[in-house]
Amino acid sequence: MIPKKRKIVSTLALFACFLTALWGIFWLSFIIIDVVRHGITAINPSLFLKDPAPPGEEGGGLRNAFIGHLLLTVFATLIGVPIGVLGGTFLAEYGRKYKISRVISTLADIMVSVPAIIIGAFIYAIIVKPMGHFSGWAGACALGIIMIPTVLRTTENMLSLIPWPLREAAFALGAPYYKVIIQVVYKGAATGILTGIILSIARVTGEAAPLLFTAFNNNYFSLDMSQPIASLTVTIFQYAMGPYEDWHAQAWGAALMITLFILIATISGRILIKRRYRD
Repeated sequence: MIPKKRKIVSTLALFACFLTALWGIFWLSFIIIDVVRHGITAINPSLFLKDPAPPGEEGGGLRNAFIGHLLLTVFATLIGVPIGVLGGTFLAEYGRKYKISRVISTLADIMVSVPAIIIGAFIYAIIVKPMGHFSGWAGACALGIIMIPTVLRTTENMLSLIPWPLREAAFALGAPYYKVIIQVVYKGAATGILTGIILSIARVTGEAAPLLFTAFNNNYFSLDMSQPIASLTVTIFQYAMGPYEDWHAQAWGAALMITLFILIATISGRILIKRRYRD
């Protein structure tokens, strides 16, 4: 009687999980289809090759926002990824005997859930306000800080999954610890670390709130990171709130491009790692 009851409860729980997953997949598919349906009509060469037209006039594009967003993402990655990977390596390899390591891991878990706008306000207080103006560097720092906890915790977890006997085998061959980490541990955990990096890039690519406090925006084309610089997310926000239909169409097109970028980056990373380490 008891096993039969457990089987019924298990079946009901499994069915409830299935319905919950189906509900989430439905809304995710609805959002993606809606973005594609509205955004595909706005995709044309002008969107990528021209700068914004004056308000109220049709035409123009978002070249300044695409280039500015690329600069912000690249510099944020250069800031956040090395710090996150090295921090996770320290916690997993060298910090096991230190109590402070557990404190850092807990703080990193907390930072993952901190709203991005708080990071933007923090960078505004320590960089933007003392400098007296918004800048692309401040925006890159804000996005880089957002990336660090995700990369750090992913790196720490992936390195901790590598069996210790692999390290001992490398030690037995006379390899120093740093070579063991680079040539053995990193290679075994490469897929997980890359996944964490891709997830962190995907997160900051869609952030707008911290950039409002740091990089702000720029209606003109600019490569000067020491001054306010355009970004796709802030431009999408401003255009979506604007009164012009042409702005709305370009906002949908920019949203579609961000979605495609995240999709392509994720798939490409998986394929490259699978081919590199399939043996």
